[in-house]
Amino acid sequence: MSDAISTPFPGEAMDKLLQAYYLQYPAEKVVLEPLCAFIATATDPFVRSNLPGHITGSGFVIQGEEMLLIHHRYIKEWFQPGGHVDPGENPLQTALREIEEETGWHTTARPTNINPLVPIDIDAHLIPANPIKNEPEHWHIDFAYLLDPVELRAASDLEQNKWFAMNDLTATRLARVIKKYRAIK
Repeated sequence: MSDAISTPFPGEAMDKLLQAYYLQYPAEKVVLEPLCAFIATATDPFVRSNLPGHITGSGFVIQGEEMLLIHHRYIKEWFQPGGHVDPGENPLQTALREIEEETGWHTTARPTNINPLVPIDIDAHLIPANPIKNEPEHWHIDFAYLLDPVELRAASDLEQNKWFAMNDLTATRLARVIKKYRAIK
């Protein structure tokens, strides 16, 4: 694993990372910039308790013309695997870890940019309040990466998962990522 992939990036590098993403996907800046504005002032934008939101990491695992998705146990919908950033991780490391925990698949990053920490997609979505976890409504700024499956191992926090034909996936974010993937393929 290269140093860039295995090293958490400091908060001041976040703006550079977002700017690199906006250069690659300029049409998304108008939508994402206001939603991500709080990141610049956050002491640590990766900490789960950071409000009004925090950064998460996820991965789009693609093999041939199929994408690996999990059935989210709480939301009850099919999504790409991912989750909260653990201390000392960057979002790419989070994506790699979460995919293996949730599906058993050990994966590697498929760089879509010179900087492997620039994700293929950033999505800001509002998470409803969860009284069970004592969490208020907040934002997830999800950094998602394009990943290749390497080896199937035992999952430590197995979620129901399944490979789907990409032509059958119509959810907005999935369709956007598939379009990006096909443009760089």
